[in-house]
Amino acid sequence: MSTDTDQLAKSDQALDETAAQWAEEEMTLPANSRTALRGADAAAHGRAALEDALGGTDALERAVRGRKTLGQQRPAGRSPKRQTTLPADLDEYSRSYIAAGGAKDFSALMREALTEFFDHHPVPTEHGV
Repeated sequence: MSTDTDQLAKSDQALDETAAQWAEEEMTLPANSRTALRGADAAAHGRAALEDALGGTDALERAVRGRKTLGQQRPAGRSPKRQTTLPADLDEYSRSYIAAGGAKDFSALMREALTEFFDHHPVPTEHGV
């Protein structure tokens, strides 16, 4: 980011924090308001708006959960994430393989490669895995 962009981001964050503090600590709503929702009613209204915007309950749950869950061992949690660096030639070969339809994307390719590797290279028993 450039310095100007950094400054704008910090300024926006400061404004957001100021507005949130005001809304949480100082703002008062009319006692008999027909438009201001509070508590459970506000939460239900917000959830319904998000479901409408995202395309339903399942879409909202995926958005709230974040990264997709892989496998059946973690039905409600997040799958672990791993990152690696690649030499340029391996990266290019991977891109070509994916472009040719060999895998959906890098994540799928890495999952397939690790599965194949472990199918042919069992974990040594002394590690207890």
